[in-house]
Amino acid sequence: MKMADAMDMKGRLIIQQFNPNGELVEEVKANNFIVYSGRDLVAKMFLNQQIAPIRYLAIGSGNSPVNPISDTALQQEVFRKEVKALDLSRDLSDTDEVTVKVESGVITQKNRKVRLSVDLDFAEPPNQPVALTEAGLFNSAEGGIMYNRVVFPNITKTADFKLTLVWEIIF
Repeated sequence: MKMADAMDMKGRLIIQQFNPNGELVEEVKANNFIVYSGRDLVAKMFLNQQIAPIRYLAIGSGNSPVNPISDTALQQEVFRKEVKALDLSRDLSDTDEVTVKVESGVITQKNRKVRLSVDLDFAEPPNQPVALTEAGLFNSAEGGIMYNRVVFPNITKTADFKLTLVWEIIF
């Protein structure tokens, strides 16, 4: 009996803007691309290679479209910060059920979702105001392997508000 799996890695970045009173002012959602270097990183885990986990979110001001095959870094990185510690009871969950066609018919499966988040405080990044238009996840504080990249509408970051960036990775 042959089976098929509809799993494809995908992600979405949710950017939340908070005023000094802690009130949510705006929320932007943007779907990302898992780039080839990120897919290669996951594949190497199956080969038992020692690879540092994804632990850093970088933001930038580049706005060229994502090229999932050749992008290995942000176009114009501005700031990088370590993601918050993961709480498996909160940050690892099932997604909605999806229908998968198989040779014998149709089956239902669940995907898994990991949530990574970073807060950019009022003074972050330095040298404000700065236009932010791209983001990516990396496995190193500098350089490293980029897992994914997203381009989103311009957010001019100033010290007048805080940003929370939440990345949902589904596989």
